[in-house]
Parts: sequence; structure tokens; C-alpha cells
Amino acid sequence: MKEREHYIIPIFVPHLGCPNDCTFCNQKSISGQTKRITKVEVKKTIQEYLKSLKRESYKEVAFFGGSFTGIEKEKQEELLETAYDYIKNGKINSIRVSTRPDYIDKDRLKLLKKYGVKTIELGVQSTNDYILKKCKRGHTYEDVKKASKLIRRYGFELGHQMMIGLPESTKLDELNTARDLVKLRPKIVRLYPVLVIKNTELEKEYENGDYEPLSVNQAVERCKELYYFFTKKKITVIRMGLQSTDLICSPENEKSEVIARTIS
Repeated sequence: MKEREHYIIPIFVPHLGCPNDCTFCNQKSISGQTKRITKVEVKKTIQEYLKSLKRESYKEVAFFGGSFTGIEKEKQEELLETAYDYIKNGKINSIRVSTRPDYIDKDRLKLLKKYGVKTIELGVQSTNDYILKKCKRGHTYEDVKKASKLIRRYGFELGHQMMIGLPESTKLDELNTARDLVKLRPKIVRLYPVLVIKNTELEKEYENGDYEPLSVNQAVERCKELYYFFTKKKITVIRMGLQSTDLICSPENEKSEVIARTIS
């Protein structure tokens, strides 16, 4: 039997719910969106995508950017309820959200379950506490373990996002992170090589010579090794690298928010 095509309807909530600025992060640049999302815009986005998607396909609304479960509860419910209406009328199949490991608890999970969320992706980035602290993530590997176990216990599909080339992170550190994540049994993983983005602390470190980004070849080789590692463990790698946009593109483009020019 042929598997249905799976389409994501992306809705970006840049920097909502985040308690701090990680050294590498500028969600407004990454998402290309600066204004606060409303239920009207959620409806508009879903409707626009539904016009072009095949009726028989599997459709999933995904709230990306920021830390969804860190948003005030009323705002979470507003966004979730808007998307959930499309589940109830059979126009979409499920919802997924991305968030921080330290913003997962029983009450938050009960709320997500109520509104048809199927998948929760955790921004892990690394399981090395020194590297997490260096990047000002504000959470620990212990938070990752607790959140992952709780998510699976409540019946959600667990996803992990990890980064490659973080300050002071080595190839061995990243392989160790992958080994740690496998033990937590995610269904899916995303791999993100670090980009040096404008208006971040990492930009200052790069300009001062305190941080050297991976070359294209290094990033490809590390992603390739991790891809094979996760695949052998029957964990699906659903993305490698940020999606190219008008802002996230070659530094040679004057509109690009990417600073560092990586050379193969």
C-alpha cells in the first residue's frame, strides 16, 4: 500500500516563550518574521496551504521557532484551538510544536494533548553541559532526559534537534550527543550546522576571532556521519540544515543575515 504524502504547514512564532538569547540565535532573522502571530494569521496560513495540498495527503500544522510551551497559556490555547478546528473538520491530521527541554511538564503536556498535538520536538542542541552553558542555553542534559521521558510517557512522538559546530564542540562531542539521544528513543532528529547570524553574541565572537565556524566540507562530513549513525538506529533524520530563505542565504547576498563565509 502506497504511503500518503506528508506535508507540513509551518507557522513561525519567533522567540515567543524563550527566556533568554542563546549566543547563536536570532529567531526573527531565521524565521524571516518579526511580528507577534495571531489566530487570524494562523487561519490565513493554513487556508493558503490547503488550497495547494492534495486532499488525500497527510497534513500537519507545525509551530516552529521560539519555545511554544513557554508562551503564556492563553496564547498557546488561542493558537492551538485555531489549528485544532481544522483537525475537527477533517482538513488537517495533526499538530506539532517545538520547544525547550526545561519547558515540559505534566500540565503543559495535558494542554497539548487536549488540542491534538502529535509530535513534540525538543531543542537539545548538545548533551554536553559545558557546551550548553557556553552557548547560554539555560538548560542541562538532565532537563533533556526528564523532558524526553515525560513526552514519550504521555504518548507523543518525540523529536530531537541537535546542532553541529557549536563553540568548543568537537566531532567527538557531537557523536557523544548522538549516542546520548539514541538512548532517549526519539522517532525523528534534525541536524543543524551552526550559522553565524547578524545581531547575535556569536557574531561578536566570530568578529573577534574567538569562534571559527565549520567549513562546508566539515559540516557535510559531520552531518553525513551522524545521519548514518541515527539511520542505523532506526531514527529518521528529517532535516539537515536550515531552510534557505531571502535572509538565510549566502553571505555574498547583501540581504543575507548570515555573516560567516564558510569555504570548502
